[in-house]
Amino acid sequence: MRRISRPTSFHGAVSVSCNNENPGSRRGFKPASGREVRALNCAPSNDIRARLLIDDLKETRTRQLKGATDFKETPMTVRAILDTKGHHILSVEPETKLSAAVKILCERKIGAVLVMSNSGVEGILSERDIVRVVGERGASVLDGPVSEVMTRKVVSCRQNDTVSAIMEVMTDGKFRHLPVLEGDRVVGLISIGDIVKWRVQEYENEQEALQQYIKTA
Repeated sequence: MRRISRPTSFHGAVSVSCNNENPGSRRGFKPASGREVRALNCAPSNDIRARLLIDDLKETRTRQLKGATDFKETPMTVRAILDTKGHHILSVEPETKLSAAVKILCERKIGAVLVMSNSGVEGILSERDIVRVVGERGASVLDGPVSEVMTRKVVSCRQNDTVSAIMEVMTDGKFRHLPVLEGDRVVGLISIGDIVKWRVQEYENEQEALQQYIKTA
């Protein structure tokens, strides 16, 4: 039969003795030093370390998921596209020959050009305008001024307009180019191609962010 006794010299230590042992001897018991006791009291337990590790992993995953979805929280605006594309404006005067405007479109590989005078935007000339008038009046129209062919009713947008709103305007109006105004000043021209390019890039960024999140989840 074994008997467990607690020594009074060291609080919390336990010694074990047997019936056949000398009552006055406590073989196998070595009291811990004060330094060892302090080390044991200060060292974090395995449970605490595990909880800290779990909390750290949760925080890391939360930051990664937030980074993967932040682009959905802020609507994309026309300003963001212009900052990437640039604010360069290409225009012709109303008196410019249509043939010269056609040459500009071909050389620059663009689909429309603004028609501007000192008073501001007079109209916009697009590939569709040229095809329509040549089909109606023949090639002789190329010697006439742009003002006879251009679209005079110009729909514009602002830099703070969202891309989703601009896409709706283009779809309803069945046109592909919008001048961007800041007050009465033209600051850029945005096309459906610019929007598609930006949306594709946005989609690729989304996929990359989600894949990165899945790898670290």
